[in-house]
Amino acid sequence: MTDHRPLTLADVEGAARVISKAFVDDPLTSYMLPFKRSREKTLFKFFRIYAEINIKAGRGFGVGDPLQGVAFWKFPSQDSMSISVKSLGKLLPLLFTMYPIGYFRARKILEQTDALHSKHAAEPHFYLDNLGVLASARGHGLSSKLIRPFLQMADEQKVSAYTDTVTKANVPLYEHFGFQCVEESFIIGTGITVYAMKRPIQ
Repeated sequence: MTDHRPLTLADVEGAARVISKAFVDDPLTSYMLPFKRSREKTLFKFFRIYAEINIKAGRGFGVGDPLQGVAFWKFPSQDSMSISVKSLGKLLPLLFTMYPIGYFRARKILEQTDALHSKHAAEPHFYLDNLGVLASARGHGLSSKLIRPFLQMADEQKVSAYTDTVTKANVPLYEHFGFQCVEESFIIGTGITVYAMKRPIQ
């Protein structure tokens, strides 16, 4: 298995497929999209748009050929993403799915996730926005290939790293890479807990 590589626009479909499969049973996506039969299809439509925007911004990385693992990292030097008018047009297919209702349903969770990020990582930092590995490829070090090189860059730049998860089982994974759970935030009425994970400057 080779090391990670930057994703290109030719990888959009593959990246969307990997991440939608990886997140199909995620607590947040399950809460947003309770009907499992249509969930993966809806996630694929969302992540195809999401992947394209991130890849164009230089934030998408993958391992495997075909892709088996995908990560989206925001670097300290990068600005927050803005969706162009052209990209807005690509969101139209999502309007005909359960995604808009799911987004509204999960708004409290998403707002709290953003609030925790702002609270615990206001300074320049590396942000692991999303990480997904196919179930069939887990246990082979793919997550490490998508995390360690960026933490090494963080160390070289003397900055922190931050991520978050709503899956408790992921907390030990991030702790293995030096992240610390700096806050657990239970969102009343949803059954969802957001775990804010920060790796201090090394």
